Parts: sequence; structure tokens; C-alpha cells
Amino acid sequence: MKPFLLSVLLITVASADRVAPVISPQTERPWPGRDFWANPSEDWMLVDGRIENRFSGGNRNLVVLTGEIGPAREAFTLTTNVDQISFETRGEGYVGFEVGRQGDFNDYRDSAVSGSGLAVGIDFTGRPFIGSALEETSTVPMPIRNLDFEFKAEPAEGDLYRCTLRVTDATGKIVGKATTEVHGSRLEGLVALMASTQLPKPVKLTEPRPAKLPAISQLRGDEGRFAFSRVDLSGGKIVARPERAFGPILWSTYTLDNAGVLRLLIQAAPFSRNAKLEATLDLPGREQVLADLEPNSRTALFRVRNVPTDRPTEFTVTLTGTKWTGTIQPLPKSGKVTVASLSCNDATGFPHNDLVANVTAQEPDLITFHGDQIYEGIGGYGLIYDQKPNDRALLSYLRKYAMHGWTWRELLRNRPSITIPDDHDVFHGNLWGAGGKAADVSRGYGNPSQDSGGYKMSVEFVNAVHRSQAGNLPEPADPAPCRSGISVYFTRFAYGPLDIAVLSDRQFKSAPRDLLPVAEIENGWPRNLRWDAKTESSHPDAELLGPRQEAFLRRWARNPAKGTSFRLAISQSPFCAPQTLPKDIHDDTRVPSLPIYKDGEYAPDDEPKADFDTNGWPREKRDLALELMKEAKALHITGDQHLATTGQYGIEKWKDGTWWTATPATANVWPRRWMPSEPGKNRRSDDPKWLGDFTDGFGNPITLHAVANPRDIDREPARLFDRAVGYCVTTFDTSSGRITLSTWPYWASPAKAAPDNQPYPGWPIEIDPQSGQRVR
Repeated sequence: MKPFLLSVLLITVASADRVAPVISPQTERPWPGRDFWANPSEDWMLVDGRIENRFSGGNRNLVVLTGEIGPAREAFTLTTNVDQISFETRGEGYVGFEVGRQGDFNDYRDSAVSGSGLAVGIDFTGRPFIGSALEETSTVPMPIRNLDFEFKAEPAEGDLYRCTLRVTDATGKIVGKATTEVHGSRLEGLVALMASTQLPKPVKLTEPRPAKLPAISQLRGDEGRFAFSRVDLSGGKIVARPERAFGPILWSTYTLDNAGVLRLLIQAAPFSRNAKLEATLDLPGREQVLADLEPNSRTALFRVRNVPTDRPTEFTVTLTGTKWTGTIQPLPKSGKVTVASLSCNDATGFPHNDLVANVTAQEPDLITFHGDQIYEGIGGYGLIYDQKPNDRALLSYLRKYAMHGWTWRELLRNRPSITIPDDHDVFHGNLWGAGGKAADVSRGYGNPSQDSGGYKMSVEFVNAVHRSQAGNLPEPADPAPCRSGISVYFTRFAYGPLDIAVLSDRQFKSAPRDLLPVAEIENGWPRNLRWDAKTESSHPDAELLGPRQEAFLRRWARNPAKGTSFRLAISQSPFCAPQTLPKDIHDDTRVPSLPIYKDGEYAPDDEPKADFDTNGWPREKRDLALELMKEAKALHITGDQHLATTGQYGIEKWKDGTWWTATPATANVWPRRWMPSEPGKNRRSDDPKWLGDFTDGFGNPITLHAVANPRDIDREPARLFDRAVGYCVTTFDTSSGRITLSTWPYWASPAKAAPDNQPYPGWPIEIDPQSGQRVR
């Protein structure tokens, strides 16, 4: 094992006009260092003072986080050393820089993950170029061996800059050169080192940068791998941004229960799995606590007893010489307890600055994330599927999950949180965990493997997801892993007046395809249109929570935690199927292309549909779980459906069950809706037709009290705001014993001016959990 400590003791050179990230010597690991963001991280490796692109593909890049090219009308110079590590190059690619990298949402994190800019370098035929690889110039001998690339830009006439790329060998001899003029707007932004087997599209260099610049294709394949060292950004146009360094501790999460037990989890950067690293936790007046870095999830968990629950406690975590600080908040004792809940985070809008500010303005005591913290499209570059242990698959996940932490880390360092994974977090479109068995991947990793039941990914992978997301939760109520070795995380958590049950409603759920062969189920949808889910979907072997969780839920329901006054169940998806589709559509593949209506418009012929991905099935086990929740008088907070709903479950009849509230999506890739053509029965006066008593696609009685359907609201970007995105706020009032349920738009909070200071129409709703009645 190579030394690791040197990598973080070396200090990046950073001043107002120079940034020189240190590329650590005597170190081997996937993480390039706190100055860089790697796209995608599974394709890069830091090795002895240089960063190597180990796997080829389009738009592979290393973005410098701690410096940028600013607006000042000054000169600047970029330098790096490039060495080709592939035996040959194949494809129409290039190596060099991307200059002026910008994203869509005016934040350096978005620019780092998915931005684009001006390509500068040498194409795979050896031609130096600036902006497009179509110029006829002299060629550099290939392969590239230990060449220095220098890109210099100096102010010229008007808004133009005179730009020169010089390529020199180890003796200082110029072996390639390109010179041209570039509009200054194309230079401002981040800088990336590029090793791409795909070329950029040609650009008009002397014209201003357009609002949207097409990115280089991320297509995997072809050949062209390179290593970079000695990166330097200098000149009056360079702005140092040392505060943007990311790592080695990326973020932290914690819970503190009524017994004073603290569980603090840190998410570290992807060090080598072979590194034996130790983190330390310092709390006032306590001996230092040690925790090993778990090699797959790259997390360290601290469990500390007797932490004060009545006052704030500052903490400091140290890893490889770098510190991370935060505050453990006192537990709420009386008054109102506020819980903010979110789920389903597509990349659109990343890093969601406005949403984070709005959630923060609600002053939540506790934050809950209900799954799909990542999607396949998060951060680009697809997924690495493998049912065998594979560190590249882990790195693919960790990079995408790091975007979740990058978004929320400032709030999470000072607030307790509950995070539970859903299907997309474990690289599934839909998941029927079937008790943790391995899915059949003999025909690949698509719908047939999911429909077979079980997990497509390795035990190592799933456990790393469980650890990284749910690792700060109390110990599982029944800690034995599944037969396959997959861990469990269902548990209970007493937090002030809240007695919380955390459920995993995917892990033990049966796959319907093989149990119901007549239905001809594909991706959770029955293809046999003569088959009736309401009357024919019952099966004696079908499970929802599974016997172990049912036993836990029964114990929890009948034994409330001492000193608590509210019961709360947390899981991924509501125990019903709250969605409609047009009458002639029988699966959800066309959901993203369905029309989004303006206010006053309505779907003409929608009806409830039977989606087996929802927890409307299996009905018998759904009813059993709801009976236990009813016994506990518990509120159920969920996510998953991309559709905000608040309603009351029916078991034998309408309104004889407990209440649920489901979060809207943070960013909505799948805008489901509830627009039944048949109006609801027993509606409150002035309620729209989509509220009231209904039967879902499985025959479950449900009562909808509020729904936030996708609407065309004339906000940009429409692909984010027209899809009814946002968050839930639930307030538990210990003085009245009542619960207030609210669903807020992404763009709204009490701190905003009207009309952006209100929840979605239909909320807030106030309920009495003891009687199950709506108060207002």
C-alpha cells in the first residue's frame, strides 16, 4: 500500500491570479484530489503524481474546482503535461483542455458535472486546434509522449482574445501550434482537462457564446487514454476559488435519539479500497472517538452514547488531516416539530440552490429523503452494471450519490436526517427485492431481470448503497442480513415526541411476473388486457413487507416509545396506486410525453391503472400493514410516485385506515398524474373532481384530499417547473395533538414574497391522528 497522508498535506497554490492544484505523488486511488471533479470517476485513477484516464470514451474530463476564468479583461495561461497511455488512438477524439466550461444553472457544481465549453488541444490525427478540429495545420507526431500543452489568451480588438496553443516536448522544442481569435464570452468559466474519443461540434469562435452550447458526446468506446500532470492556471483573468475544494470528507449525516445515542456518518471521497484509513470524532469534553473507513461505501460511522439532547453540541471529524465541522441540534421537546421530506431527484436543476434555500427557510427539525436520491441520468455517463463485485460499479454510484450530498451538505451537517434508498438508488428502474435474492441477469440487466425479482447488482454493491444512505440510522430491529448477505435497515427511532418506524417496502416484496403468469407482466404492467388486476391479482405467496418487517411493525404498533406522542412510518412508496393514464394506454412508457395541461384543462379519459411497482399490490399484505399502522394511529410519509398526494387509506371501506402524504419529485423525470375522468365521491364542497373517494387500479379504496398534478405554469425551465416539483413539510403540534400536512412548490417558502409564499393548492391539511379525522 502506498502512503496516503502526503496527498492531503500538500497545499494547492492558489492566489488571485494563479491556481496550481497539487497532483499527489506516491499515491494510487480513484479520487484525483479535492481540487478536481472527475467525469466519470470510474474512468480515472490518480497514480504517482499524475491522473490517468484508464477507460476510453467521449467527453472524459477532469474539472478544476478551485479556480476559474473570470470576467476581467486580462490575459491568462493554462498549462499541463500530457502523456499517452494507450498503445494507439481510435476514433475522432482529442486531448487537451476545455475552456470556459459552463452549465445551465449558474453554479460551478452544475458546470463541473454537466457543463460544456471551448475545446482546445490535439486531435487523434495529431492536429493542434482551438474550438474545432477542422483546421489544416501541421501535425504533432503520435503517440503523444510527455508533451507540455500551453494555452494562452490575450485581449485583442473589441471583445476578442488572441488565443494560442503551443505544444512542446521535454527539451522545450515547439512541436505543434495553433493560433486564432476567440470571443471573450467563450473563455469565462471552469477549466477541464479532456481525454475524449469524441470531438466537439464546430463553433463560430468570434461570435458570443450561445445560451446553450452542445456538449461533446459521452459515448463509450474507441481508444485514446491519456495521463495529466503539472496543471497550472495563471494570469489576471484567473480567479482562485479555494472554498470550492471537495473532500476528503464530502458531507455528513446524523441521528440523535431520545436516549442520547448519536450516530454520525461521514461520506468520504473514493479512496482506494486497499487504504486503511481512520477518521476521528471530537466532541466537547469527550475522549476522541475513532472509526475505520468502510472500503466499499467509503463511509465512517461513529456511534456515541450519552450525547446531550437538551443543548447544541459542536463536532469535528478529521480524516487524513482535513477537518469537517457541524452541530448536533438539541431534541425538540414540546411545541411544534417540523419534518421536511423529499424524494426522486432527477439532475434537472442541480444543485437546486433555490430549493435548498426554501427548505432551509422552513426551519425543519428533521429531514427525510424517501428514495431515488439518484437516477440513471444523474451526472451522465450511464451506469456500470455488474452482479459480481466491481469497484467501477461502486464508483459509478458514489459519483452520482455525491451530487446529492453536494446539494444538501450544508443543511445536513447541522440537521438530523433519515435517508432510505429506493429502486433507482440500486440501479433498478423497478425493484421487487424478493427477500434479497439475485435477479436473473442471463438476458442482461433490463426489464426481464427486474421482473424476475431480486437484485441485479452484487451484494457488495447493494450493501454499500444501504450503508451510504441509511448508515446513520439506529441498528436494525432484526439485524440478520438476507440469505444472500444483503443487509437490512428497517428500524425505529424515537426523536423528541416522534416515534418513527423506518420501513423498506421494496426489499422483501414479491415479483408479480412469475406468481401471476396469466397476467403476462412486463416491467410491472400486465400485458394481457383481458386479465383484471382488481379480481385476479391475489396470490397466497405474495409478500409486501415480508414476515420479518410485519413482525417488527406489529411490535412497534403495540409498544409506543416512552415519552412520544405521535407515530410516524417512513417508507418509499404509498400503499396504493395513485396514478391515472388514458384509457387506451396500459403501461407508463409514454408518461414523459403525455400532455401537461394549463389550469382549467383536464385529461379527457384517464382512469386508475394497476402498476405493480406501486404498493397497491399485494392487497392482502398491504391491508395487513395498514391495519398495523391504524393500530398505531401512524401517519405514513412516502415518496416514489413523482406525484404529491395526501389522502386516507381505506382497508375494508373508505377512510377506515390511516393517512399518507407522498412527496413530489425534487426534479421530475416521470410526471405521473391523477386525473380520473370519473369524479370522486363524497368530495368536500369546492373540491375539484380528482379529489374524494376512489378505487385504485387494484381495487383498494382510497380517499384523495389533495393532489399536485403537473401543470403548465409558465416558469423556466419548463422541464423542471411544469412537472409539479417540490417538497413536503409536516408539522406535529404537541400542544393540540394535531398534524399539519403541506406540499410546497420547488420555488416557494414562507420567506418568499407572494405568490411564492404558499403551498400547492389544496394544502395545508390538518388532521387529528387519534380519530383519523380531517380538522381543516
